[in-house]
Amino acid sequence: MSPAPSRVRAPARADLEAIAGLLNVCDVAETGRPDTTLDDVAGDWGLAGFELSRDAWVAESGDGRVVGYAYAGDQARSGELEADVWVHPEHAEPELARRLLGLAERRARQIASRRGYPAPVLEVFCSGTNTAKRALLRERGFALRRTVIRMAIDLEADLREPGPPAGVELRAFVSGRDERTMYDAMIEAFADHDRQSDEPFEAWRTRLLGGEAFDPDLWALAWAGGEPAGGLIAYDHGDLGWIQGLGVRRAWRRRGIGGALLTHAFAAFARCGRPRVELAVDAEGETRPLGVYERAGMHRTHEYGLHEKRLAD
Repeated sequence: MSPAPSRVRAPARADLEAIAGLLNVCDVAETGRPDTTLDDVAGDWGLAGFELSRDAWVAESGDGRVVGYAYAGDQARSGELEADVWVHPEHAEPELARRLLGLAERRARQIASRRGYPAPVLEVFCSGTNTAKRALLRERGFALRRTVIRMAIDLEADLREPGPPAGVELRAFVSGRDERTMYDAMIEAFADHDRQSDEPFEAWRTRLLGGEAFDPDLWALAWAGGEPAGGLIAYDHGDLGWIQGLGVRRAWRRRGIGGALLTHAFAAFARCGRPRVELAVDAEGETRPLGVYERAGMHRTHEYGLHEKRLAD
């Protein structure tokens, strides 16, 4: 006899810890280690325009445990909407992931229609090891668009920073002064990236600077010729350092600035006592960043596929 279907409802703030716990169980099943913090989930809920009562769902089993979670969002504001679905790997309810994905897709269509996107698409990431999710995405009409590589490095306690190339200065990020400079530099640095966002400045600032994990000492700007040449955005997640963004403006590429920002981040995390640093990078990125990271000693740990579906179909 199959179990009764889970109860699906809108999440409440009180569900935050249970949802983060569910996502970590899924992380361990896919990659062997937890990878989600409370601030990660709370940060998603705090994004500009996100409505918790309409844009996310939790699934409860008969005994009240949170066994599923999904959301739909419009962070980029460019017609490329995003969603994701998690189901506890030991929860025996094959239809639950399909139900949650259906809710997310329907909500994404509503958002796209309300905002008047002419050719909206919905994007979902899937771990390379999650065969059930990949099969569900194919069944629902999603196609693999790009591959994202997760990379890591284990730091030495006495790590030394070699410093930037000649004519380049790395300056610490100053809150209240450098927000717009960082935003403009990173927007230009990723202008030729496949997933470049048209995210407004205020939404960007809220998303990246509004959470508890924000530490300006871990951010940096590279200056050359009297102007910003690139930027580094990083966070301390307790047991590891996370590089959220590293970009160099087109006119300043191939000069060692990206490598200098990367080793600057490594040195900062080593001083904090963090033994490991991780990041995610587009395997097909126009700037070919994999080589920069590999030359710095980082290694590949995991792959994710970005799957896409046209909502106008």
